[in-house]
Amino acid sequence: MREIVNPPQNIVDEHTLLAQYYAGYLVGHPYRNEQQTVVITVDHDLEWKEPAVVADGCLFCAKLTDETAIKRIAGYQWQLDMEATRGKVTHYSVWVQSDDPRIPSPVDYGWGSNAANLREFVELFQNDTSERRPDGWRTRPFPLVDLPLRLKRKLCVEWNHLLLNWMFDEDLDYDFETREFYRIVDKGKA
Repeated sequence: MREIVNPPQNIVDEHTLLAQYYAGYLVGHPYRNEQQTVVITVDHDLEWKEPAVVADGCLFCAKLTDETAIKRIAGYQWQLDMEATRGKVTHYSVWVQSDDPRIPSPVDYGWGSNAANLREFVELFQNDTSERRPDGWRTRPFPLVDLPLRLKRKLCVEWNHLLLNWMFDEDLDYDFETREFYRIVDKGKA
């Protein structure tokens, strides 16, 4: 019998910190979290350095293609965009239902159901200023989709190894068809 297991919060946090590190490429300096706050700032005292990461043929790296790296980063971007626009659902709904020719895909009225429309919404409006937001949106998603392919692949390799180490520590397997982590549970011992 299979028991489905989801990565715990510490693995999710490491996943996010890796993405944050790679986002530093976009500004030439690493990002860092401020102590005791959720504010992420650019550390202008340090230059961003590309990590030396190599796919090693592990079960995840063996299946990593350019296409899957692009899709994984796009999926992560969609989650970032959804988080950054959480308080802008009304503005997004009005825009996506308008006749604005910049809407990239046919309108699907479900919130966040179209990643291309949401990404375009972020790109178009995050820098708009208002009296309340003289510098634009306070929370802006890192545009990880703008990373060059070699960095998208490196980030995916690091994510792969993070998940692989967790799997080994927890004695888990992975089903590539269902995209689930699981462990075999002896029903007689339950």
